[in-house]
Amino acid sequence: MVCESNSARLAIEPGLFIIIKNSSDKSIKDSCKQVYHFANKVIKSDGENWDFSPERIQFNNNKWALREKATAVILAGGKSLRMGEDKSLLQFNGKPLISVISSQLLPYFDEVIIGSNDSKKFKFLNLRVVHDIEENKGPLMGILSCLKASDSDVNFITACDIPFMNIPYIQDMLNMASDADIVMPVSGNNRYETLFAVYNKRIISAAEDILKNNKRRIIELFNRVNVNFIDINFDSWYQNLNTKQNYLNFIQSQLNRNKQNLKVLKI
Repeated sequence: MVCESNSARLAIEPGLFIIIKNSSDKSIKDSCKQVYHFANKVIKSDGENWDFSPERIQFNNNKWALREKATAVILAGGKSLRMGEDKSLLQFNGKPLISVISSQLLPYFDEVIIGSNDSKKFKFLNLRVVHDIEENKGPLMGILSCLKASDSDVNFITACDIPFMNIPYIQDMLNMASDADIVMPVSGNNRYETLFAVYNKRIISAAEDILKNNKRRIIELFNRVNVNFIDINFDSWYQNLNTKQNYLNFIQSQLNRNKQNLKVLKI
């Protein structure tokens, strides 16, 4: 069923919610403002042409998916020193963590690539692996290398230790990327999520300049490019598994949740 309504979105959660905006009109109706943040995609039209192809809407595994004209990058080149073992291969639901992450992203992106200097380790994913242009230069080098290799101007970049990909939240960032070089989550205490953000290829020259001057911090980009920040609340969906204790706590929380769900089903 296809329904044209802004106000209905306040009561119904559809498989996809798409807003079509007049590209020559910057104003937004009040009824649309109320639901704008719910949009899976904001499409611009001049009345004759769209900046979107309907073929990008697909139905997979009994749910609708909107495939973005973008690349997803999973950075897996870190040394996992605090974890004590390779974070990307930690087991979650019987699968390596990087496999769990990539399977969540694949239906929604034109391409998913892995940033790592070890192609053999990730051969089982059947995804392209991009090596750092220069090794041991940190995550900024990983971002730069993957941006250069990417087939897309817009790229969602995530670390390999975040089990749950909140697709609506990621789509919000992608929607904000039309007028920004970087779209990055930030919490109330100014904690920047540099490895769960959207980067445009336009930052390449700035990143190269930072690395050339022997600097490595991703936040060095902030004064050089246009950054849009988006609020993030660290609720149950966002987990960052940096240490072994983080991982054990996460697995235990999932076991507890599964037990609770079983109790509800029995009732």
